[in-house]
Amino acid sequence: MQVFEQMQDQILGLIRRIGSNVRQRVLGRNNETLDFIMDSFYKLSPKQRFGALVTGSVLVVMIIFGTFVLYISQINDLDNDLNNSFNALHELRALKTELNHEKAKYDQLISMIENRSRNLRVKPFFEQQAKATSVTLQGLSDQVVPIQADNPLSSRLQYVKVDLRLPKISIPRLLAFLVKVEKSNNFLAVEDLQIRSRYGTKLYFDAQAKFRGYVVEGL
Repeated sequence: MQVFEQMQDQILGLIRRIGSNVRQRVLGRNNETLDFIMDSFYKLSPKQRFGALVTGSVLVVMIIFGTFVLYISQINDLDNDLNNSFNALHELRALKTELNHEKAKYDQLISMIENRSRNLRVKPFFEQQAKATSVTLQGLSDQVVPIQADNPLSSRLQYVKVDLRLPKISIPRLLAFLVKVEKSNNFLAVEDLQIRSRYGTKLYFDAQAKFRGYVVEGL
């Protein structure tokens, strides 16, 4: 409703400006042009008066036609501006709806990560998974680091990075351990894995794994 009122005010203002400009150009600021024309007209002969009337009529028609064309042109411009405004408004509403939808998904994801990582205790967790898969852990360490500022998660969460070694381990047990960690619903994932062969055996290897997960900021 406000948009229509603004467009109406613009149209009325345009009409007033056009009318004022035309009147000023034709009649002069204080009607001095009209006075001069009338005085000159009465000084003409009847034949000259007739010619002047015909010429004046043609000029008036041309002025009215030109004013009408200008008016239509301005109306078309205003109509285009109005259409563009409505298109922009429609696009803005669509973007707002999409933003709200994505924000709801984001909040749901954050809530799920927070619920699952809030009670995560890194060392006891990995020791438990190692025991369940019969593997040996060495040099287990963890640290909390900030998430990059351009990541939407950075305002609520931080990374937890875990580094550990798995000495003398077979490939099946290594895979079992990695899968068990990643399927634990704690949003832990393997970030880097290095496997080195052991001298004198082809069945066992030394592995070093790095994991990355999330923790609630401030905890």
